[in-house]
Amino acid sequence: MNIDLPVGKYLESLIDDSEYSYAEVAREIGVPRQILSYVVLGKRGMSLSLALKLESFFSLPEGSLCQLQTMQDIKERKRTLRSQLVERLFKSNAFWSYPQTKSDAISDEEIIEKTFEVLDMGEISILFELFPRTFVKSVWKERMAIQGDYLRSLNIMIAIYYFGIENPEKYIDNIEKEHIKKITHNA
Repeated sequence: MNIDLPVGKYLESLIDDSEYSYAEVAREIGVPRQILSYVVLGKRGMSLSLALKLESFFSLPEGSLCQLQTMQDIKERKRTLRSQLVERLFKSNAFWSYPQTKSDAISDEEIIEKTFEVLDMGEISILFELFPRTFVKSVWKERMAIQGDYLRSLNIMIAIYYFGIENPEKYIDNIEKEHIKKITHNA
């Protein structure tokens, strides 16, 4: 099963590869043809009941259609959130030196850094829906926590509030020292 293929397209290929018409599949599983057509066209999501009936009819592994639909819903949610976050960052002039571009052209690291720097806590929380916590923390450590006094207060707040670091001043000092050591060692 190809998870990049929309559920509707996947169902369409199953039906087209079978000896049944849409109307016959709908009749066999006990649903109106129009409902099946809406799901295939992507105008409607599958109910659990419909997914189970289709899995049974096409002898698919149990839960496979639900899993496919859920993965696609997650992918779409993340795409929408990312796009909204980039739009807010552009409105906040976080990317003043960038041409107005698609959100896909901006790196995840840049989005994380700029969100911490210019957006509010509600928008920052979106980062933790988009990216794994460990990735957000590593970007913060590599790009922000090393900046010394420039972002000191912000970094302390981030360390405490988002990462539960108990002694943030010492933690940030250690990150800065390691960064300086790395730079001087490579020079």
